Amino acid sequence: MGRLIKAEFLKILTTKLWWALAIPAVLLALAWAWGVSAFVTDIADDVADSDLLDAANIQVTDMSWSVLALTRAMNIATLFPMVFGALALASELSRKTITTTFLTAASRGSVLGAKAITYVAWGAIYGLVVAGAASLGTVLGSNSDYLPEGGDWFLVLVAGVIACVLWTLLGMGVGALLGSPVGTLVILLIYAGFVGPVSELILFGVTEGSHLTGWLPNGSANGLTGATASEVLFGQVQDIVGNNAVLAQADVEDFDMAVRFAAGAPGAYSLWVSGLIFLGWTMLFFVTGLFRNRSRDIT
Repeated sequence: MGRLIKAEFLKILTTKLWWALAIPAVLLALAWAWGVSAFVTDIADDVADSDLLDAANIQVTDMSWSVLALTRAMNIATLFPMVFGALALASELSRKTITTTFLTAASRGSVLGAKAITYVAWGAIYGLVVAGAASLGTVLGSNSDYLPEGGDWFLVLVAGVIACVLWTLLGMGVGALLGSPVGTLVILLIYAGFVGPVSELILFGVTEGSHLTGWLPNGSANGLTGATASEVLFGQVQDIVGNNAVLAQADVEDFDMAVRFAAGAPGAYSLWVSGLIFLGWTMLFFVTGLFRNRSRDIT
């Protein structure tokens, strides 16, 4: 297995794809975080007039609103590790280059296992690179009063890295199922870039703010970072007003919903629930895709 993993890394590093996708991922995360941070006051205004903040007598400058820039930037940048994973098997299946690997390895299972481990590592690498770019963009574009504390910052970045890893594996699974790089990219990009976000907004409006969108792949993925931002900001509310203060549940729910909407995760569940839902979607496609290739005709 170790040799197969090493071979997979060498195969990736000898091509241009890994850095050809890493460069736009960094630039997009940096620009997106910078832009959102620059207008963070406008985003904050969407939730600053909530009943919860009024009741607690909290000023908008008391909150680390730049956490929304981090979540937005990492959410959009996950498109690139998704594409990277989508081409992991699809391109080799399309070009028949995986035939030699399957025939020379001890088993197809060992090859697929090595690919899985390799792309988990690469998903984490992409996540760390995107996290760094998003952090830099947030610092450059934000008022220092709006920057989150180190622990909160770290929590959001960890959630973003996990999202990158899972999107990488989900893309890999879809590519393994279809075996066509073009078809895989078209389906994934249309869904993640347009169908998913638009359908979530429509469902969120039609269902009057229910959690239905949180069960969808894109909604649960965005919920990883979006719910984290919500928890960070609500935690600050509790710290400011004190743990003994009684906050109306309706106000808490409205605030939470508004923050998740601003973070690009309307209707998402909490961090852990969103993570488990998206993990379920990822494993559905990933395991099915790998199982499909245990018996696929490679001639």
